Amino acid sequence: MSDAPNATPTGFPVLIGTNLRHPTSTKQTTTTTHETLEDGGAVQHVQSPHQLPFSCISGISHSIRSIGKREQRPSGVTLRLVFFALSSGLLFGVDLGSIGGAIHEMKSQFELSTMQVGAIVSGAKGGAILGCLVGGAVMASQGRRAVVALSSVPFMAGPLLLGLASSFPQALLGRLLMGLGVGMASVAAPCYLGEVAPPSYRGGLVALYEIAIALGFLFTSVINFIIQNAEHCPGGCWRYMAGVVPLFAAIPLLLATSLLPESPRWLLSCAGGDVALVRQALEAMDALGCDGARERLVKIRSVAPDGIGDEAAGVHIFSKSPDDLVALWDEHHSAVGSPLLLSEEAAAARPALLAAPSRVSAARTFVKTLSNAGAVLSGAANVPRGASRGLALALLAAVLDQACASTSVLVYAQHLLQEAGVKSLVIQDSMAIIVAGAKFTGVSLGLLLVDRIGRRPLLGLGGALSTVAIVLLAGGSAYKNAGLLLFGMCSFILVFCATWGNGYWVVVTEVTVAGGPQYGGASQALSTMTLFATGWVTSLTFVSVTEAGGPWALTVYAGVTALMALYATCLLPEMKGCTLEMCAEHVNEMPIEAWWKGPSGGKAMEASSQTVVAQVQNM
Repeated sequence: MSDAPNATPTGFPVLIGTNLRHPTSTKQTTTTTHETLEDGGAVQHVQSPHQLPFSCISGISHSIRSIGKREQRPSGVTLRLVFFALSSGLLFGVDLGSIGGAIHEMKSQFELSTMQVGAIVSGAKGGAILGCLVGGAVMASQGRRAVVALSSVPFMAGPLLLGLASSFPQALLGRLLMGLGVGMASVAAPCYLGEVAPPSYRGGLVALYEIAIALGFLFTSVINFIIQNAEHCPGGCWRYMAGVVPLFAAIPLLLATSLLPESPRWLLSCAGGDVALVRQALEAMDALGCDGARERLVKIRSVAPDGIGDEAAGVHIFSKSPDDLVALWDEHHSAVGSPLLLSEEAAAARPALLAAPSRVSAARTFVKTLSNAGAVLSGAANVPRGASRGLALALLAAVLDQACASTSVLVYAQHLLQEAGVKSLVIQDSMAIIVAGAKFTGVSLGLLLVDRIGRRPLLGLGGALSTVAIVLLAGGSAYKNAGLLLFGMCSFILVFCATWGNGYWVVVTEVTVAGGPQYGGASQALSTMTLFATGWVTSLTFVSVTEAGGPWALTVYAGVTALMALYATCLLPEMKGCTLEMCAEHVNEMPIEAWWKGPSGGKAMEASSQTVVAQVQNM
């Protein structure tokens, strides 16, 4: 769903790392890893559901059906998690769809120039760049749930300011604030889902998040159509479209956040041997309905305040839990001396090194990420082999993903239709609903395709078909054929969402894996910032490009999609079905290099792949 950097996406634990590991590691990949800092603190590396397409996208094809199957949590908890996934995704989709129907009236009322129109439309993406940086750093030090709740403040303040705006600066500030909230939520909400959802339906929740974004855009398009058909809109219909609708869209997410506890994984990462924090993590698991959490709380309360003695505390007295969170808690609790089973005096007498680690500040996390990204870019000696090339592939994919104007076509659909001769705002909005439906269809189709065919054919075919669709779109605009224009827009959005929309996040995760948790996370941080920045520039200049060059100037974006096809065909290694270790090796094996070397190069690549497979099998 990267058609707006609305995706996820990846989530932006990319700011603090991911669950990637160096290919030389022989331990099984886990959901959470830690990096020890010089001051003794720890940075948690957590996989984001915008990165989850790699690890659990294979279950997405039956995503919604999987929720409720093999449930490991009570139905009430499952419903709350579903509500959280839907409301966070809808927030993103509503932001994307709210401005398209409103910008025409705003332009007339405020007498906006072409550049000012672009600034307002792209303002949310500009704010989202900062939101990603702030959210990614803050959630490392303050928690995932706290950032999601905090994101509702700018997202509610932005639409309120926009709806009451009386000038261009006020409207722009409102859009920037909206983007700030969206950026923060897009980082923390997917990360939270990835950490608390049971493996049996984690993929389903990820799919719901992706689909909810498309539904949010579709929902907003329908609401805009209804508002446009209203007999009277005091102050202008655009104020309700761009202000009131997004304002109310933030309320469900705020409610969903209040119904769930903080991520137990994050609490454990901060706990060390601190008795209060270890207990808080277990209580959070109990609130999530984790199997075995209540049993442990009851047992702990039954032995308080005297404890059960040092020797007995060293014995595993709890029954084994099938829940991955409770199993993680058991391991952590045992490693720090089982403090909840000891008396207060005995717990306090444990070694000082079992105290809670110093919590890393958001500023330190941010600076360290930038430092690591710089090391990868410069090819520093301590950076793992392949990390720099992986970052180059990820950055190029980010630029191509947004420079093709996938988001701009969505947002400016009404503008393009008006330029093609569709003067009725009602008809424009009704056609925009069809475009929104194409996005939803494309996202759904993409979830079925992303792990069924190889990365190179998926993205290569997507680039080629998108090129054809944009040419049709440009032709419809040039000849003022609204039907052809609508067909071109729908075809482009459907194809893009079904291929690059989801495939981008998979590819970026795979090509940056060679950097390990530290440098791979920094590479994904830089890639996501590049994604948002490119989307911001494209939306800012879209109208200027079409006005300066005429309708056929849209073929510039067809040139970008053609480059997308070449990227997949010539530069992108095929990594379908590969383990993370194999991906780390394949990033050094670009197809164009094998073609250049001839048959010997192909044989060398094959031999290298076989060697990696043998190494992985021996781990």
